[in-house]
Amino acid sequence: MPFIEIVLLYCLHNISGERTIYSILHILNGKKSSQTIQDIHLFQLTMFFQIFPDLSRKDFQAIMETLKRNGWLEELSEQHVVISKEKRRELEMLLVENPIPKHLNGWIYHQQTSVFWERLSLFVQVAAHLKAGKRRYIPVQRDRSIQAWLKETLASINIPRDKISGKLYGELVACLDHRNIDPRYFVIRLTGCDNIGLTVHQGAQELQVDKDYYHVYFLSILHFMMDHIRKCEDDFPLLQKLIKETEQNLPLTLSTTKTYQYIQRGYSIEEISTVRQLKESTIEDHIVEIILNIPTFPISEYVSENSFVRVKNCINKLETKSLKLIKENFQDVSYFEIRVVLAKLGDKI
Repeated sequence: MPFIEIVLLYCLHNISGERTIYSILHILNGKKSSQTIQDIHLFQLTMFFQIFPDLSRKDFQAIMETLKRNGWLEELSEQHVVISKEKRRELEMLLVENPIPKHLNGWIYHQQTSVFWERLSLFVQVAAHLKAGKRRYIPVQRDRSIQAWLKETLASINIPRDKISGKLYGELVACLDHRNIDPRYFVIRLTGCDNIGLTVHQGAQELQVDKDYYHVYFLSILHFMMDHIRKCEDDFPLLQKLIKETEQNLPLTLSTTKTYQYIQRGYSIEEISTVRQLKESTIEDHIVEIILNIPTFPISEYVSENSFVRVKNCINKLETKSLKLIKENFQDVSYFEIRVVLAKLGDKI
């Protein structure tokens, strides 16, 4: 079974019919809407955020049709499906045989991954040519901003030019020395002085794996590297330069960040709505996104302690994250208050 089908089945299993099938496409594409951001947290799908940014609606629908045709899906209503009961055990076995790469973390690293890889791949190529004393070559990255970054970085490194490659190699070996990492997926993509890195398709063929699995595993290695380098900066003086300027303090959308700034200044939902000329429902979406991403953000202004406990108990009793089903149990609690509780509980549900 193609790995992308396994990913879709995993997502469908977690969502369990509580969202439309297209909510999964939004997650895989990396749509930065408050609803999608809430979904990845509520249904424990943060790792998949933006791992297939180019997956089209047409291709997504074709995959879903294949899954339906092969008996994997049970239709609840239009655009709402669950995994067929008779197929759930088979899905468990598929995930054992084709596990989701452990270090995949799309939500945390989706904004940094491309720049990290572009910088690193060019750095490796240039370092190899400096060691060989060769000045004529076609750079693997044509982006002028990436080239300018490397030129500036090389000027700041207090190491003889012909020694940089050896130092960089040592850091890469140390960084990738982990029992849950297969470095081949990464190494075969690198271009040196006498070898040309492989493409995703070529890499998959070389390792005889599904191309989408190769793509996702490669991403997971980059995510692992960024996480490891961030935690052990002193061990990676060269590699830490690759991520320094790509890090962001808060993983919030731009509009939500502006709302957050107003909240910090004491503005109410109504006041922010007026000042920003946005609907109150939009500001509420922003608040939910803030709660999901900032664990210490206080929620007492948006839901009382009594309502929080009651809604939490209802969620546990019903074993659902469906706003509609939860709301049916309360006349005095708003949809927004329920969303606040769901966001605060996050992965604990």
